[in-house]
Amino acid sequence: MSDPGQGEGSRGRWLIAAPVLLFVGALAVRVVGLGWGLPNEDHYFSYHPDEVFLLLPSFRFAVGEFNPGFFNYGSLYLYLVGLPAVALGLVPDFADFPRGVRALYLEARLITALLGAATVPLLYLALRREHSSMALLSSGLLAVCPLHVVNSHYATVDVPATFFLAVAFLLALRGARQPNAVSGMLAGLAVGLAAATKYNSVLFLLPVLCAPLLVRRESGSLAAWFVGVPAGAALGFLIGNPYVWTEEFAKGIRFELDHARRGGTLAFEGTGSGWAYHLTRGLPVALGYPLLLAAGVGAIAAIVRGSPATRLCLLWVAIYLFAIGFGRERFIRYLVPLTPFLCLLAAWGVCSLVAAKRARGQVSASAAAIVLALLCALYSFGQISAFVRLDPRDMAWRSGQTILASRAAAGDTLPEFAVRQTALAPIPVDLGRRRARIGLAGVPWHYHPPVSPYNAGQFSVAWFERWNNATGSRIAITGWDAERLRAAPPVLFFISDLESADLRRLGRVEVVNFLSALDETYGARAVYGARTLPFSWLGPPRRRQPPDWLYPAPEITMYYGATP
Repeated sequence: MSDPGQGEGSRGRWLIAAPVLLFVGALAVRVVGLGWGLPNEDHYFSYHPDEVFLLLPSFRFAVGEFNPGFFNYGSLYLYLVGLPAVALGLVPDFADFPRGVRALYLEARLITALLGAATVPLLYLALRREHSSMALLSSGLLAVCPLHVVNSHYATVDVPATFFLAVAFLLALRGARQPNAVSGMLAGLAVGLAAATKYNSVLFLLPVLCAPLLVRRESGSLAAWFVGVPAGAALGFLIGNPYVWTEEFAKGIRFELDHARRGGTLAFEGTGSGWAYHLTRGLPVALGYPLLLAAGVGAIAAIVRGSPATRLCLLWVAIYLFAIGFGRERFIRYLVPLTPFLCLLAAWGVCSLVAAKRARGQVSASAAAIVLALLCALYSFGQISAFVRLDPRDMAWRSGQTILASRAAAGDTLPEFAVRQTALAPIPVDLGRRRARIGLAGVPWHYHPPVSPYNAGQFSVAWFERWNNATGSRIAITGWDAERLRAAPPVLFFISDLESADLRRLGRVEVVNFLSALDETYGARAVYGARTLPFSWLGPPRRRQPPDWLYPAPEITMYYGATP
């Protein structure tokens, strides 16, 4: 006979080991490729366009100014990144900016990865008391959930906000069984911290308030819960966002509301309603077909016969999708706060397929869970591959430099300048009629090869123009002007599909004419960046993917061989 205490001891060790193993496994997936697109001597800004704005407040913190001065996002993540960076000496002298920020980027991404990985065991702990199998499968799916994994590589607010939502979910499920003011304040506090990271997380207040109505309440006071939750949320928001009284905060909120209402991203023009876009394009890309199908089955099963966790989950998914569907901006990262809950529904879908607790049913459920997790992992690993291989931008630039060097070695005429120093900036004096080395349709941005170190679009345009004026390897910014291109074609011309594909889709005549002019003017072209990543068949094709999903894998076309 076995020792009865031995079984209890093994169970206790597993309850401790499971969250640790889940965290370690999730973190391993999230740190692979964490150095993707980080600044170097070729480009001073990363290949993700939003990261720099979340790092700039660190320079204020370094000089003792703790008002971040930037409120387009909540400020909690800015403190989570900036204060440790100051303590560790990772913030360079602002006089050197934008040079020397690679370590700051990496520290911010590591914090995102840690919070993303910590969300996985939190989901397990939230569900363990209700359904141990569902808890393990839900957290396992989140560990390899494509959207959550990919965004855990970025220094952005979406994954950190989702971490606090998972904390709120756990506290709401635990506290709602015996609701009181203290348990309500704790759950509300987590919601407030999430909202102080990403403003629309405040919507999670509604599911938390309703939690005692969705679970089997044993005792307690609903009135105390309804008072404690909003009080805790207000406290959490003020802790994470202490400068709400400033005009800068009001300006940031107004900007975000106006931006959501007006839009402006070409990728979302002509794509129908926000709800249709998120349901037919965002979610299939974010989860892949197998996980989305399982989540759909789980949603139906939860409506028919739900548990407290699945009912709370359904309410959140419905509220959040309804809210973001009104917006004209529809980036796939907006769906990150749904990922733990969609994984929960997918796990419930698998568990609900077992009609009876027979041995064969258990085996079938286990097989379905393994297949689902494996397919989900394959889709995620395919996306991660873009982080670890040579980036198409770098590949195109290496080839371009080789062509320029070979042309110079063959005695071809390339731009030459004498630089005259002025009080404001170096000014080149053109020594003759020369061709520009490199052509771009717009100022260098994240989707271009690193032809200039100042690659942050309009944010770095002044630096770029000074640099461009002072360098002999001049860059011509042509706009979409076909005649200008034909009149003076640069030696090389680079086009990214992230800048041209949607203009072409929308039928912009000047863009179509310009692309035709490139084909007519240049004798050869090379394309860098695979159209499909490994296991991409598990999700929609590239043409249906939101633009921010393509940040690690743009398609770069280099034109060359034009007649001088």
